Amino acid sequence: MATTPSTAKKKAPSSAAKSTAKTTASEKTSAKKLIEAKAAVPKKAVAAAPKKAAAPKKPAAKRATVAKSSVTPEQRYCMVAEAAYYHAERQGFMGDPVQNWITADAEIAALLNEK
Repeated sequence: MATTPSTAKKKAPSSAAKSTAKTTASEKTSAKKLIEAKAAVPKKAVAAAPKKAAAPKKPAAKRATVAKSSVTPEQRYCMVAEAAYYHAERQGFMGDPVQNWITADAEIAALLNEK
């Protein structure tokens, strides 16, 4: 004979389930005391992990540097030409233009490669 849900007998809750469902006043107060005791523990009681020492700061650069990859060959050429012009101007346009160009090229290369 098969039982259907409507004809099956319902089990009464066990005595353990009944005791957990009912809490006494003393259990409630002891639970409150436990919660208050946990809250009263200072948080610094737990050992903190040691902190790493901060890395020393690098001194600031004296002048702005330009990343090598951000300057196109055309821009570099114009920079060298302008620097060579100023070298020639300082010499009253009497010096060797090739030497002015070489000096200007070295200065621009040093500025662009400087990190």
